[in-house]
Amino acid sequence: MADEPTTEQAPEQAPSGGMPKKLVMIVAAVMALEVVAVGAFLVLSGGGTGEASAEIEYDPEDDPDALVEVQLIADRFQNMHTGRVWQWECEVFVNVKRKNQEAVQKVLESRNAEILAGVGSIVRKATHSQLREPELQSLKRKLGAYFRDVFGADEDEEDRIVRVLIPKLRGAPADF
Repeated sequence: MADEPTTEQAPEQAPSGGMPKKLVMIVAAVMALEVVAVGAFLVLSGGGTGEASAEIEYDPEDDPDALVEVQLIADRFQNMHTGRVWQWECEVFVNVKRKNQEAVQKVLESRNAEILAGVGSIVRKATHSQLREPELQSLKRKLGAYFRDVFGADEDEEDRIVRVLIPKLRGAPADF
């Protein structure tokens, strides 16, 4: 029984808490190899010449049919369609042709309160699912129809409003 180790004998030395030197060297070598490979790829792919140039062949500021954005609304509206009061922070822009921009601005200045009330009415009447649509298609259609009535058509019998944009429509329950 003398050949069997006893628990009283000193255990073998446990490895120290640090990483083995061999592993650190391997990781460093792999990282260095990656740097060389990425550098070689960038050099061989041609990179850029360092110079960039562009010519503007078309200046949309001279084109009367170029689209411009006009902000119509930036306000908060309430909606109680779910049985709960929700506050909706809303921004509405429209795309109009440059030739119609001045006419739209004049109508906006003279009928601002009416437009604000109309948009507020549409938001208040909208269902919660319409206000939560990913692309807000229902709300854009309703607003587009309303804006066509308000802003009318131009001298070419085309609608002054080309497209309705709603970049911000954030809702939150108002009762907390």
